[in-house]
Amino acid sequence: MKLSNFMKLFKPYLFEELYRKAGYFRKKGVDVINLAIGDPDIPTDSGIVKKAVEEIKNPANHRYPNTKGNEVFRKAVSYWHKRRHGINLDYDKEISILIGSKEGIAHLPLVLMNEGDYCLIPDPTYPTYRTGVWMVGGKIHYVPLMEKNNFLPDLSKIPEKIIKKTKLFFLNYPNNPTGAYMDKYYMKELVKWARKRNVFLALDCAYAEMYFDKPTSSIFEIDGAKDIAVEFYSVSKTYSMAGWRAGWVCGNSDAVCALNTVKENIDSGQFNAIQNACAYALDNHEKIVPKIRETFKKRADTFSLALSKSGWRFKRPDGTCFIWAKPPVDMDSIKACDYILNKTGVLLAPGSGFGKYGEGYVRISTTEKEEIIKKAAVKISSIDWRKI
Repeated sequence: MKLSNFMKLFKPYLFEELYRKAGYFRKKGVDVINLAIGDPDIPTDSGIVKKAVEEIKNPANHRYPNTKGNEVFRKAVSYWHKRRHGINLDYDKEISILIGSKEGIAHLPLVLMNEGDYCLIPDPTYPTYRTGVWMVGGKIHYVPLMEKNNFLPDLSKIPEKIIKKTKLFFLNYPNNPTGAYMDKYYMKELVKWARKRNVFLALDCAYAEMYFDKPTSSIFEIDGAKDIAVEFYSVSKTYSMAGWRAGWVCGNSDAVCALNTVKENIDSGQFNAIQNACAYALDNHEKIVPKIRETFKKRADTFSLALSKSGWRFKRPDGTCFIWAKPPVDMDSIKACDYILNKTGVLLAPGSGFGKYGEGYVRISTTEKEEIIKKAAVKISSIDWRKI
């Protein structure tokens, strides 16, 4: 069977390839420590699980949900943003529930872009930002995230001829894969820049609650941001609920409602029992999240200390569950990861898998228990890079 030309755009998904590599080495008898995937190991809070069980037993939840999300969850989202960011969001027009933020991110270009329009995407990047752009026949201009700029886009370097054809700009902070942070001052400049050029902003906030020292801000704390932006949130990392597949989009009402219309023609919404459990999580955020955040901060500190002592070059992450680093010697990303895997049995993600400007880096995930993190840190820091 001949597949469509559209399918030629897709390469094997990086993380599935890494899972396969880990499986191959395990079959060879290697005790692989997989730090290549950002898959939370911390169990979901017992209160959330208990609430989900209660909701599953309720026959009222066994029927079709509302595609844009039930009122309980949307109200919980609105109230959480009010507590957390001091902003007001209309739960009916400015919030829509997603089956994980990934599906909303992939579908957003369908409501904002036409064939030939440009989308700005950071490099290195999360691969899903490209998916919807390809679906509509759009074009991509990659915006480098450089360490010298604290992994923030240099807006002045984006060509004006590209900006004139640009409809959408994806950003993600705290950033995957670099662990970088966007402060409120940069947000103000970003909103000013986007409003002047009529570029719509899509902020992927999957790691917004995984900050270490400085609490993150919502872009809607900036005047005028609702005119040109939406934010995507996920329960996956925040509450260790990756397998539950739930999140939300909020912000500009036209974009949110249009995205929901797309969803109405594709899916029927997330199971109401899960939505109600997520609402419970949001309502109990202050009790649940600080422990998770502190765990990942401790893990980042453990690994950062070991890497520093063994000559690795990196900027300590400001958040997320990732460390973005260069080995002690300059080396191709894939070769470096293969070398580390063969020497230590520790699997890392090659930076080149996240884009051109990821070359030379590797991404280390801290989504394993403390004893495993420490074991992997010792193994990696013991490598004698002079023998390469």
